[in-house]
Order: sequence, then C-alpha cells, then structure tokens
Amino acid sequence: MRHLEDFGVITLGTRLKRLSELMFKQTDELYKKRQINLNSRSFPILQLLASNGNSAVTELAEQMGQSHPAISQMSRKLEQNGWLYHETDPADERRRLLALTPQGYEAIDKLQPLWESLRQVVQQILDIRGANLLDNVAILERELTKRSLAERVEELERERQVNRVEIIHYSPQYGKDFYRLNQYWLEKYFYMEEIDHQVLSRPEENIIEPGGFILLARYQGVIVGTVALIKANGEQLELSKMAVDDDYQGLGIGEKLGRAAIDQFKATEFKELFLESNRKLVPALTLYSKLGFVEKEPPFDQSHYARADIYMVYQG
Repeated sequence: MRHLEDFGVITLGTRLKRLSELMFKQTDELYKKRQINLNSRSFPILQLLASNGNSAVTELAEQMGQSHPAISQMSRKLEQNGWLYHETDPADERRRLLALTPQGYEAIDKLQPLWESLRQVVQQILDIRGANLLDNVAILERELTKRSLAERVEELERERQVNRVEIIHYSPQYGKDFYRLNQYWLEKYFYMEEIDHQVLSRPEENIIEPGGFILLARYQGVIVGTVALIKANGEQLELSKMAVDDDYQGLGIGEKLGRAAIDQFKATEFKELFLESNRKLVPALTLYSKLGFVEKEPPFDQSHYARADIYMVYQG
C-alpha cells in the first residue's frame, strides 16, 4: 500500500496541513496541561499586537493570511478572556482597532519562557544538516508522533532545572539543613539510630575534622540534598548521608551529588570508596550501580548500622 509521503512534492500542501494540525493539537494540549486558557491558533494575533501595536482585524487577516471572519472569531475569544479590547482609531472614528489589555500584556510576559521552550524544541528537531523541506516535514511529523511537543518541552525545562542545581561544600550555616534532610529520609524509610544522631548533630566534629567531606545540593538558594564522605580508616572513605528533599525529586539531584562525591574521592589520597545500604531501597541501589558501585562481601562481621544489609565498593 502506498502512503502520502510516496507522492513527493505534490502532496506538500496536505502534509503541511497535517503537520500544522498536529502542532496546533499538541500545543493546545500543552497549554491545557499548564492551565493556560489559550488556543494556539491565536498566538500570532498576540505577537503581532505586542510587536506592532493596535491593529485592525483587516490588517491582522492580511498579515496572517487568514480570512476576516477567522480573525474576528479568534479575537472575540481573546476578548472574552480579558486579553484584548476594541478601541476607535483616533484617525478614523469609523475604524475599530484591536488592542492588548494590561492582562494581555501580563499573560504574554508569562508565556514568553514557554514559547521560547517550544521554539527550541522545534529547532532541535529540525537542526539536521543537509535536510531539504520535505525531509524536514517528514522529520517533524515522525518526531512529533514519537514524542509530543509537551513531552519535549517538559524534558527541556527539566534539563534547565537540573543545570540550576549547584553542588557546594558544607559550611556551618547549613548544619540544620544537613540534619533536617537526613532525619526526614531516615524516618521515612527506617528510624534514627543513635549513631545517626551523633553524626548529624555534630557534622564538623564527626565528619569534616577527621578528614571527610560534606557536599550539598543547592537549588535557587535552597539546600535540597546532601551527601557525605566519612573517613573510615587511613585508606577508605564511606559514601553516606545521601538524602534529597521529596519536593525536588526528579531533577537528578541524587546522581549529581553522587558524581560530585566520586570526583571528591578521586581528588584525595584515599584508596577505596564504599557504602552500606539496604536492599529494599531499590532506586538508591540502582543509582549506586549506575555510578559504578559493585556489591562485595563486607570486610567486617557486623555493620555499625542496624539497617545495613548490603556492602558496595566503587570500581568506576
């Protein structure tokens, strides 16, 4: 059976219309998901009015290549939403102009980051050297069928958030954050042991002064994650006290902390990096394996943590 694509340029109009409908549909779905009361087809009206100032429906129809009734229908919806209003042309009282309301300008300002994300996503799909127009149409159709604009925008925005996460070294001003994050994590999955309280309440004395390290994840000024490297003996560091705030899960903070801790270990004279965990913490163990930790037989009979039942060593 032959497909539309097999007929080449003669089906360009149909394919562009199909692509247009797909992009409008997926953009509307994205707006709905973000609780934005806007039809994607109205986007050019808002942009033209914001850029060129008040305009007549006839002028907008000509610029957009659409009919006067179509522009009127879209503008009425925007007017009902409080984004547009009509005013009389000072140069011709018989002529009515469309204008943005203060609410309309505010909405456009808020939407600019999302529109920029959409622009980047579409450009990323099309950014293939040597592709001609039909190839690009096919690429857009194929890629948007695989993953929608909404999925791509959310992935892009997530990457931006991940890039805003800073890994910093501990200082005393963050003592309460270090305790808070670890206490919440322990009480969520297990319970606070006496050794936990001792270490968490005096991190400088118990971790840093003996030769260890504490790293923190900071996002928009808030400490959202922790990890510690605790000196076990002259040749070993223990990766411990890793915790991420539940409100910031999904940003890859645990992996970012883990990799930073490994880099810190590599910058020292210690010979081995190990950790102890519990087998019920499947996501954590998956992360540790991804980071290069391998399960080994523990070199001791009894762990100093009652909850520990797995011993892992970093092997890169």
